[in-house]
Amino acid sequence: MSDLTIALDGSATLGGVLDGAGPAGLRLLTAPAGLGVPVRGTVIYDAGDRIAESPGGLLLLVGVDPADPRMLALPAQAAARGCTVVVIKRRGQTVAPFVGEAERHGVAVLAAEDDLPWRNIDAVLSCALTGAGATAVLGAVPMGGELYALTDHLASVVGGAAVVEDLTRRVIAYSSVPGVRIDAPRERGILQRRIENLPELPEQPRQYQRVLASQTVVRFPVIGAELPRAAVAVRAGTLPLGTLWVIEPEGGISEEGVAALAETARLVAPHLLRLLNLPEAERRLRRDTFLALLDSGSAPEEACALLGIRTGIPFRLLAFAPPGTAAGGEPFPVSAAALATVLEHAESELARHAAAHRPDVTVAAAGGVVFVLLPYSTEEGYGLRFAETALATVRRAVSPGMRAALSRPCRDAAASASLRREAEAILRATVDAPAGAPATTVADVRHRILLDRIGDELERDPWLRLSGVDELVVHDAEQGTSYGASITAWLDELGDIATAANRLRVHPNTLRHRLRRARELFALDLDDPDVRLAVWLELRRSAQPPPPGPRVP
Repeated sequence: MSDLTIALDGSATLGGVLDGAGPAGLRLLTAPAGLGVPVRGTVIYDAGDRIAESPGGLLLLVGVDPADPRMLALPAQAAARGCTVVVIKRRGQTVAPFVGEAERHGVAVLAAEDDLPWRNIDAVLSCALTGAGATAVLGAVPMGGELYALTDHLASVVGGAAVVEDLTRRVIAYSSVPGVRIDAPRERGILQRRIENLPELPEQPRQYQRVLASQTVVRFPVIGAELPRAAVAVRAGTLPLGTLWVIEPEGGISEEGVAALAETARLVAPHLLRLLNLPEAERRLRRDTFLALLDSGSAPEEACALLGIRTGIPFRLLAFAPPGTAAGGEPFPVSAAALATVLEHAESELARHAAAHRPDVTVAAAGGVVFVLLPYSTEEGYGLRFAETALATVRRAVSPGMRAALSRPCRDAAASASLRREAEAILRATVDAPAGAPATTVADVRHRILLDRIGDELERDPWLRLSGVDELVVHDAEQGTSYGASITAWLDELGDIATAANRLRVHPNTLRHRLRRARELFALDLDDPDVRLAVWLELRRSAQPPPPGPRVP
C-alpha cells in the first residue's frame, strides 16, 4: 500500500482524538510532547515505503514489526516529515526500544489491538478527528459535513430522502430530515452504506447505466418495493464521480425539485473531487471506475481512457481467488471476515506487483475475487506471463493454493461484465486444482464450465432431472449399494464391461447384474444414447464436490 495522506479542513489534538476514539482498541503508550500536539490527518505507511510530508500526520504503520531493530529509524523519519503520532501493533512482542526512540524524537505512540483491521483503525481515527474539530474528506465519511448538509437541504426541498453515492455505489452521505418519504431498499442501503444488486430488483444495474449516461435528471417509476425516485450523475467536467438520488414525494417531484437536484449535484461535485485530491487519487479513482465497469458493463469514454482501454485494442481480465482447500488438505477459512482479510492481503500484494511491473494495471477486489485489468501489450504471450508472475507473488505472500484465471483478449470495454463471468467460471472450474497449478484460461477448462452450467440448470429447475437417477442416488446412500458408481464407470469406459469391472474391482458378471438391476429398479433405459448421456451428466453432478465458500459483498 502506498503512502496515503488524508487531507483535513481543520486540525485537532491528540487528546481530542483519543477522547473521540473511546474504547476502540487503541492504547496510548507515550506522548512525549503532551496531548495537545496537533493532529491533522491519518497517513497510511507500509514497510519499505517513503513517508510522505505530513505536518501533524497520524502515521499508521501497516505491515511494520516495531520489534524489528531495522524499524527503529522510523520515529526519526516520521518526525522529520512532520508526523506527531504513530500507530503500531505489538503482536505480543516487546516494543520498548521503539517507544524509546519515539520519545527521543517527540513522537507519540498508540498501540492498536492485533485483531483490529487497519482499515477499521483508519475509520475510527478519521471519525475521531472529525469529532475533535477536523472534517475528513476521505476515509470515514464526515458526519455532519458539507455533503450531509447538502443532502438534508435537497430532501427538504423535494420531500424525499436523498443520498450521494460514488461509482461503486458506496453511500457517501445521506439526508436525515424527519418526515420525508423513504422506502425499505433506501433504508437498507443507508444502513449497509452500500447499494447492492437485489434479486427482486433486476432493473437496478440498468438504472445506474441510464443515470451515468445522461446529462440531465433521470426519473424512475415505482418498481417493486422501490418508490419513484429521481437521480442525476455527479461530474467534474466530463469525468463521472458518482450519483445523487432522491425519492420523489407523493404526486411526483416538482420543477423546483428537479432544479434543486441538478444544482445540488453541481455543488456535490467539488466535495467528491476532494476525496480524490490526494497522492493516491488516480489509483483510487481507477479502482472505483474498474469496479463499476465490471459490475455494469457500461463503458463511457472517460472510464476507458482512465483505465487505459483503447477502442479496438485488446485487453484481458485476470482473476485471483483463494484455494478450495489449504495446503495439506485442511479446509480453507471461508467465513466472511476471514475471506475478506485474505482478499485484502491479496489485493495489496497484486497492486504492489503491478506497480513494479505494469503501472497501467488496475487491481480491485469484489465478490470474493481479486480482479486485475491488463491493458494491451505488444509482447507475444505477455498476458499469461504476467498472470504467472503475479500468481507466484501472491502465492508466496498470501497462500500457496491461490488460483488465477486469465480471460480471452477482448476489444470491447462494454463486454467487461461478460469477461468477469468468464473469469469467475474458470475459477469455479478449478476449485479443486492442486497447489501450484498454473494460471488457467477458458480453453483449459471449457468442458468443466459446460458441465457446471448444465449442473446449475439441474439445480435451478429440479424438474429437468431424471426421477430414476434421484431414486438411484437415494438408494445408494440409504442401502449402501453402488449402482451410481457402476453405471458411471461403465459409461466412462464407453460401455467396455471388462475395463469398467476391472476399475471397480468386481467380476464382469457382477457389473452386468448391477446394470440390469438398475434398469429394473429405477426405470433407466440405458440402451437409449440420449438417456445414457443424461444419466452420465446427472451422476457426475451428484459426485461433484460442493462449490467454494461464500462470496464477500
